[in-house]
Amino acid sequence: MSNNYEGTRLEKKFVEPHEMALVKPLDSVPENRDSSWTNGTLAWLRKDSEDEILGWWVPPRQRVKKMRPNRFIKSRGTPLEEVKKRHQRPKKNLKAMQENKAKKNLRILRSQGYSMAEAILISRGDMGLDGKVIEQEVPEFGDGDIVEGSEDK
Repeated sequence: MSNNYEGTRLEKKFVEPHEMALVKPLDSVPENRDSSWTNGTLAWLRKDSEDEILGWWVPPRQRVKKMRPNRFIKSRGTPLEEVKKRHQRPKKNLKAMQENKAKKNLRILRSQGYSMAEAILISRGDMGLDGKVIEQEVPEFGDGDIVEGSEDK
């Protein structure tokens, strides 16, 4: 059975300056080193023209870590960008909101036993909940009276 790390064990493992304390003398290598994942390798030191063997050492194992996307981190912009987003939100359609409220009121009136015609009259204000038609007085205007705030649609 071959070792998965056999190819990497045969490569030259160069020692960084901060790892010099981990290097053992070359003549002190035991035959079987069960405690290390590589059984130890030669420690090489890079020189300008050629590489030099210092001894043996157990290089740090490089583990493969799975990359997991973090779904819970929400990327936020700067506070200025957040304010801009807040003010650029579309305004709610007032007409659609009024229509939805009227539909809801009609549903409620229909569920209470009123006919569709009665529910429409009640929602417009032409009939009371008691079923009596509300008579609205039409104001009379003279020739010189100015009526403001009323537009023909």
